[in-house]
Amino acid sequence: MIWALLVGAGVGLGLVTTAWAMVPPRTDLAAAVGRFDTARAYARPASRAKTATWQERLGHALAVAVGNRGIGLATLRANLALMDRTIEQHLVTKLLTGMIGLAIPGAAAAVIAQAGLGVDWPITVAVGIAFAAGFSFLPDVSVARAAQARRDELRRALACYLDLVSMTLAGGRGVPEALPSAARIGQGWAFELIADTLKHARYRGITPWEALGQLGRQVDVSELRDLGNALSLVSEDGAKIKESLRARAATARSRQLAEAEGNAEKASESIKNAHLMLGFSFLLFLGFPAVVAVMAV
Repeated sequence: MIWALLVGAGVGLGLVTTAWAMVPPRTDLAAAVGRFDTARAYARPASRAKTATWQERLGHALAVAVGNRGIGLATLRANLALMDRTIEQHLVTKLLTGMIGLAIPGAAAAVIAQAGLGVDWPITVAVGIAFAAGFSFLPDVSVARAAQARRDELRRALACYLDLVSMTLAGGRGVPEALPSAARIGQGWAFELIADTLKHARYRGITPWEALGQLGRQVDVSELRDLGNALSLVSEDGAKIKESLRARAATARSRQLAEAEGNAEKASESIKNAHLMLGFSFLLFLGFPAVVAVMAV
């Protein structure tokens, strides 16, 4: 029975592979244009490093296969851009994690079979497929959580950056000089990201505010997108820019303060619920012997 299942799976895989080779999928035009634009866009040196490892070749093949089917993965790409990781690396991680999930039920079934117990292999295969599907989403969840933390940190740094730009403008500098100068004052990866973006905007022949807007769209930070749009509208009036930047910095700090207060209230509610559960468990522990004694009479 097992060998019949394995032979059938092998034949099916061969037929699917043959059909794939003979009738390749049509390339989605939007996906092809998106890949072309992405290749032209600026990539930081750490992300441009090319190696000939099997992981990169496998990741490139997976990325091309996903792109040919019109799967954009916009949110995932934004999270990966914020984490300074490529989609190829992430797809390889997803594949390997899924293979681990697929192997866990099989390994457990093999141990049970070695112990002399019966194993239902079709159920084991189904459970393995379910485990593989579930495990393949674990890297997405991990990247989403880490990217959200970095996104919040970038928003906090952006509020400080706006204040620095406003003070630099008040010192008499123009907008093209104030934006990179303020980015060089701050420390941390967020300021380095902004400074790096502004530096390469000059090499690419675009304005600094356009580069900030592109960065906001790339990492999915609405504050950066709005900042780029606002600077493009008022780039000819220094007084309005200073007022706008001060207002945006104040708004960002107020929003961050409100979010911090909301998170603190959620944490307080969680602690309160934990105390209630602990008290109920303690009362149950104290009353259980009495209830057993009454029921035994």
